[in-house]
Amino acid sequence: MTVFGVDIASGSPSSRQAPSYSLFILNGDATSSHHMISRHKLIRLIRERQPEIVAMDNVHELAAGRKDLIALLHRLPPSTRLVQVTGGERPESLIRVARWHGITFDRTNPLQEAEACARLAAKGVGAALSAFEDRTWIKVSRRRSPGRGGWSQNRYHRKIHGAVKGLAREVEKQLCDAGLDFTCRTVEGLGGYTRAEFVVEAPRERVHINPGYYSDAQIKVQRIERPQLQFKPILQRRGYIIVGLDPGTTTGIAALSLKGDLIDLTSARALSSSDVVEWIAARGRPLIIATDVFPTPGAVEKVKRAFNAVLFSPGSDVPAEEKIALAREFGYKNDHERDALAAASSAFKRYRNKFQLVEKKVPPEVDPDEVKALVVKGYSIENAVAEFEEVPASKEEEKQARLPEAAAAGETAETSSLKSRNQQLAEQVRTLRAYVDEIRAELSQKDALVRMANARLDRLKEKAAREIKRDQEIKIRDKEIRRLRALLRSERKYAKRLKRDISRQKKVKRIEEREGLRKLSILDAFSREASLSAMERLGEGDILLLQDASGGGRNTADLLIEKGIEAVITDSEMAAEVREHFQDNGIPVFTGRDVPVRWIEGVPFVRPGDLEAARSRWTEQMKARKAERQAERLESILQEYRTERKKEQKKLRQG
Repeated sequence: MTVFGVDIASGSPSSRQAPSYSLFILNGDATSSHHMISRHKLIRLIRERQPEIVAMDNVHELAAGRKDLIALLHRLPPSTRLVQVTGGERPESLIRVARWHGITFDRTNPLQEAEACARLAAKGVGAALSAFEDRTWIKVSRRRSPGRGGWSQNRYHRKIHGAVKGLAREVEKQLCDAGLDFTCRTVEGLGGYTRAEFVVEAPRERVHINPGYYSDAQIKVQRIERPQLQFKPILQRRGYIIVGLDPGTTTGIAALSLKGDLIDLTSARALSSSDVVEWIAARGRPLIIATDVFPTPGAVEKVKRAFNAVLFSPGSDVPAEEKIALAREFGYKNDHERDALAAASSAFKRYRNKFQLVEKKVPPEVDPDEVKALVVKGYSIENAVAEFEEVPASKEEEKQARLPEAAAAGETAETSSLKSRNQQLAEQVRTLRAYVDEIRAELSQKDALVRMANARLDRLKEKAAREIKRDQEIKIRDKEIRRLRALLRSERKYAKRLKRDISRQKKVKRIEEREGLRKLSILDAFSREASLSAMERLGEGDILLLQDASGGGRNTADLLIEKGIEAVITDSEMAAEVREHFQDNGIPVFTGRDVPVRWIEGVPFVRPGDLEAARSRWTEQMKARKAERQAERLESILQEYRTERKKEQKKLRQG
């Protein structure tokens, strides 16, 4: 068996600088090594030699993220497994795993780390990375795009879609002949299929269909990716497990690891005790047999004695709500599986704190699961660790050599035992100090990661502040844009109205020049509001056509008089005092009979001759009115004089 041990020598997959690797090749007793090789050369050597295992202490040294890691697995040979020797979901340190298996190396030497990885993987240590399901995806589709086409486009469509349909049927026939289960989904097209997709319930190695191009159609074959990366042990080690058992007509069995992970769960009817023992033995070495009822059923006691395991009983029946809460995180199909999970989970929670304490206190060279097993059986952690610590051979010989001397000196057996114990404790202290150094190194790495995370957090905060400031500026600008748009709409309306007025004035001017007429300015109503709104349209010397003369008074008339109009034409009834007020200010008020109004395209006009004739008549009327008023005034003066003379004569006669 050929095993590649790989360790990163410099750089990082996520950095700009391309990483370099150390490679140790183990092929039986023959070994070879390469130092500071590129990632490209490493992959080329793997593809050329096709080793059974590529072993590393961390698979992410080859690729920074999940996407790059899956792309790398696509490039590796199908028979090559990528193994992480430090474990799967919860990896241990490489030093600790190597010490468990009697391998030592220099941590500062990448080539020695690569050798340690290779030798550990050769012993069956580690977990293989699994990124693909045991299913295969096949797609049959068009090789060419039909395009827009011309007169023969439909015939071309039928030709391509027929080729896709024929190739899809051939693939379906091969899968059926191979006895593989699959599902098929097709998309109909003109004369055949536009594409057909097959999902085969078998790994890629069993699907003997090659991708490629076939005239107007093509085939793609890919392994289906898992939603999450998984690690599977390369050797199924029979480790310690915690078993939850719910006996009865339907028996439920649950198996948890000593880390609380679910290993397997089942329930079946009419299981005998031997079937239960066989099922449990196939999953591991049961350390604890747990039940959720009290008193303990006889079937549970029987299974416990078969494995010489520790019995866990709750002391009283567990409520259904508590069982549901304990089993919810794992998931279950029925109440029997729920009860088995609840029993196993209760047992794990009972010993969880002790297990965590064992993980912290156990030396690197001692398997923590073995220590946990002794702790569950009643040992203290210190005594359990001492059971697995070995005294070095040289020190053992030294002790044997000193025994005669000690006996000669009169030492007792008790003193010798104490000295031996002291040596063991001293060795344990050295081991713990090495463990402390390792923890400190890990702590410094975590501190560096925390600093990097804080720096990234600061950058994100600055970015968020910039985005908030930008959003505020955008809101201010949007508000100003809305205001300017409203102003622009108002100005456009005003400009449109001015253009309409200019066009109308030009039209009126052409009519005046062509017909020799004079335009009138229209006032709809004789009111203050209408007069004020018409002030912009009226000009000095305009002739006003008043369509409704009722309702106005002297104040409204003064607005028009101040504007400097030349005359007023109206056919409606105007108050006499207002008419006289206009006339007193030199503005004639005509009727339609005096000055005929002519409408052309909705605009009123009068003939200048009619206007002059009416003005002449009005002028004569004003002269006559003025003479009449002067005569009336003279008559009034004479009347007053006569009255005064009569009064004076009367006084003279009386005197």
